[in-house]
Parts: sequence; structure tokens; C-alpha cells
Amino acid sequence: MLKVTLSAIDVARSVAGRVAPLGLLAALAIAGCGGDDASAPPDAGDIPDAIVGGAQAPFPRLVCPGAAGCEDATGPLRAAFVAVDVTPDLSAKDVGWQDLDGDHVYSSGEPFDDRDDDGDFDAVWIGGAQNARPAVGVHDPIWARVAVFERGELRVGLVVYDFIGWFINEMDATRARLEASLGLDHVVFASTHSHQSPDTMGLWGETSLVTGVDLDYHAWVHARTAEALAEAVAALEPVTMSVAAVPTLDDAGSAQAYVADVRDPIILDPTLTIAQFRAVAEPGRTVGTVVHWAAHPEYVGFDNNLLSSDVVHYIRETIEDGAAATAALPAVEGVGGVALYVQGALGGQVGPIGTRPPGPDGEPVTEEGFARAEAAGVAVGRLALEALATPAQVEDVADPRLTVRTGELALRVENTFYHVGGVVGVFHRDFLGWDASRPIDEDNMPYVASRVTYLELGPIGAITAPGELHPELFVGGYDGSWSWGVPIVAADNENPPDLSLAPAGPYLRELLLANDGVRYPLVLGLAEDTVGYIVPAWNYELSEDSPYLEEAPGDHYEETNSVGPTCEAEIVGPMRDLVTWRP
Repeated sequence: MLKVTLSAIDVARSVAGRVAPLGLLAALAIAGCGGDDASAPPDAGDIPDAIVGGAQAPFPRLVCPGAAGCEDATGPLRAAFVAVDVTPDLSAKDVGWQDLDGDHVYSSGEPFDDRDDDGDFDAVWIGGAQNARPAVGVHDPIWARVAVFERGELRVGLVVYDFIGWFINEMDATRARLEASLGLDHVVFASTHSHQSPDTMGLWGETSLVTGVDLDYHAWVHARTAEALAEAVAALEPVTMSVAAVPTLDDAGSAQAYVADVRDPIILDPTLTIAQFRAVAEPGRTVGTVVHWAAHPEYVGFDNNLLSSDVVHYIRETIEDGAAATAALPAVEGVGGVALYVQGALGGQVGPIGTRPPGPDGEPVTEEGFARAEAAGVAVGRLALEALATPAQVEDVADPRLTVRTGELALRVENTFYHVGGVVGVFHRDFLGWDASRPIDEDNMPYVASRVTYLELGPIGAITAPGELHPELFVGGYDGSWSWGVPIVAADNENPPDLSLAPAGPYLRELLLANDGVRYPLVLGLAEDTVGYIVPAWNYELSEDSPYLEEAPGDHYEETNSVGPTCEAEIVGPMRDLVTWRP
């Protein structure tokens, strides 16, 4: 869950000391914008012509097979997987810090080892919680996990980082480094959304108005990723494909042993999907696995100053290496290869809050920390391995097809804090389609470019979401069928959602399954961009006094970290268009 809390007064005071007069005028002018009736989101109107790749661009922009260079996608499936360590180098950072008050957050005046004697606390800031959480060590590596798939003339890459989020401009910077000789028709980039990873978005620096991004680190990641993609292309080999899916439920049918939801309506998809790719030349050798699940990787909690991929580390490690016997369970053998974890529809606080994963002794681990992350990760990894080892649950895919189609979006940014973040340089991405010489208002609203992609791999149909998609936009579930024994609306909610306003289907999951041959529908969360929460328009509500800077009563935190009330129309609409597009 993205935690950024800032009062309008703090914003105004901070901005006043940090931006030029023109920027100050723009920032102060937005303090009252975005507070229209949230139950009737304003029409975004025409997308400004200045936005290249916006609504005026062909959509989809690329369709393979069929486009020039990828006309044919027949023949055997080839694949390769590569894992590259992209952990920030802490050796030159001021890690010798004394946390005098024990809150895991740097406070002005706390001593630190100033290695370069510049008077500044030069830290790798950890993203996903409060500001100024410095990294003092590494619990487990931060990875870029890379897969490349090829069939006929079509070659597609998939890159997943252990980052809190990764903007589209960072993805495009890596694309620009790729040699044409690699023959990659498209690369999908995504983040696991680990809340123990470096701040790659800018939101969690030393203060709310100082970026936490290290651009030199980003440039290094671009280079390392390009090298990994080239390595994967060089290693492509014929593979077989097997797929299994299992719900992460306990014997009582509850998801809360592993994952929970804390925003009403309580709706989540606990499906764990795993695709295994084995070498044709050596049938016993796993080249790699793609594992898909939906949960915020914040099982460790925020009282932590060690870099980590959180629960994702233990899921991947278990799938690759297996798990030892415990007092409650026998040992299970891993499948080897490189495990690549892809995030699902985790919006609405789908994650560890209230979970009780079984520990090594069979007793639930309820306290946040690495023990809880390990318990949940090993348990989920075991479920994946057990599914792969159960013939009745595994589908061996005889002729895996490969399809990709993608297109660009233009998203209207109404979030006041995002405006300020753009003005003062917290975010390193461009605002488009607005007049920077004028204050931001309803008639001069900035946009950002974004992207969505549909990928078909064998019986898997996957649509990317450039942020944290609320699961109800994927599965529906307003009848309680995706609440897993928990009341869909809490009795004590002071401002409960009016379920009568929820739209009827078909929902994205149904639309994915309507594609010929698709039996495993997936949403790839935080993929192709990261723009915050993607909240259903019918349940989008803002604070009347301080929209975006404070949350509305009830369960409306996510709106404070969304681009604005038009996000569903401008993101889910194109997602649906890509899923339902036919030649």
C-alpha cells in the first residue's frame, strides 16, 4: 500500500521554498481542484493533440502476428530465462546511521556516517511506506527477472523488477538501448511492487517533497536489463509448456491464511497460476517458470531497513529450490530454473493485513516481519509445486501459441499531490498537454502517457494494468462470490459503498476467457507503467475538504494515490478494447 500523507498546508509551505515563482503559482492554484462530485466523475473531454501516442494514435498500435516483421507466429515455442541482480550498491552510501528513536525512519539530527563529508544523508531510500526509511543492508537481492518467448517471427520479452514501481519513461529508456538485431517485437516491463525495495518512483525520499530517486542507479538498471535481454535472446531454445492453477485457500475455504482484502467491498482473486517451461533437449531441465498471484509484498512490514523482495523472494526460492521438511509438512522438491513472479490485481489493499500463514511448526504467523513473509512465501510456493506435481491439475500444452498487441494511453492527472510532485521534481516523468505558463485548473489539466498490452501464451491470456487494479474490475464479485467467507461490506463501515451502483458484467476476466483457447485469465499488475491505484468509478470518493491530500471517510485511501476519477475509463476501457479486439 502506497503511504503518502501530506496536508494542503504542508504542501503549500514546502513548495513555497522549493520552486520558481511560475511553478509556485501552478502548485498553489491546484489546492482546490479535483473536488467535484466524486460520484459523477467529470468528463475528461478531448485528449490534447500535444500528447503523442494519446487517443489520436492507432489503437492497438502493434498486433502480432500480422504486423510487419512478425507476420508469422507458427512453429515450435522457444524460450529463455535470465535473472540479473540489480541491488543498489550501498558501499558508497551513508549506511552508518543511528536510529535513536527506533522508528526505522531518519529524523533530522540523528547521527550518520557522512562518508563524503557533504553534510547530506546520502541514502538508498526504501519505497512503499513512510518517507526517509534508509536502507542499511540487504536481506536478499533485488532482481530483474527476464524471459523471452519466440514462435516463428514473433519474439516477445517479459521483464519483472523487484521494484515498488517503474514508470513508462524508464521502460522506454531500456527499449532505446536494445539493439535491433535482438529482433524483439515488444517487451513487457513490470514490477513486483515490493515495499522493501529502493524508491524508484520518487515518493519516499527524505521528505515528501524531495525525490527518493537516484537517476544514476536507474541508468545502471537500464543497461543491466538490456544486457539481460540480449543474454536471453542468445539462449533461446525449444521448450515445452505446462500450466497449473490453484486457489490459495485453507481447508475452510478462506483466503486469509495467505492473502486478505481490507477495503470494502471485500473482493479478491486468490488464484495462483504457474507456467513451467522445460527444455525439449533435456526434458528434466526446467528453463524457467512464470508464477502469478495477487498480493501486496509488504508481509515484512515497515519496521525494516533491509532491502528485500519481501514475500516474492520466498515464493520464487521455494519454486526453484523446494522446501525442507517441517514438523507439519514433508520436504518438497523444487523444479529449478529461473522463477519469474508477476503481480496480479492487488488494488484495494489486497495483501497481508489480517493474514495468518502457517509457520514451520504449523502455527500461524500473524506478526509482521521476515518470519511472516517466509511463512506466506513458502506456503504459496509449496502450493505451486504441489499443483505442478499433480497430473490432474496440470495442463500440458501441445502447441503453445504466442500473440501480442499493445497501444498507448493518455491519462488525465487530477491528483493534487501528483501535480505538486511533478512541479517540484519528486517524479521523473513528463506532464503533457498542458500550458505550463498557466495554473493547473479544470481547463488546463496535465496528462501522462501510458500503455497497455495483451499477451497470449498458450492457454494464458494476460492483460497488463499500469498500476494497482482493484480486483472487482477484473472479476466483478459484487454478489459476494469472490469474498471467500468474509462479509463483502463491514458492518461498522462509516461510509459503506453502495453496491447497487456497481456495474453489471461482463468483467475483464470473462472477456479474457472469451478469447479462443484462453483458459487461464490473468491481469499483470504494475505492468507497462505505474500510475497508482485504478479505482472503480462507481466507488471513487474524495475528501470534500482536501481532495487527494486526505482520504474520504470509509475505505477511500486509494483515491489519494490515483491519477484521478477518470482512471477507470481511461485505463480499463482500453484494457477491455485490447482483450476484445479481433483481427
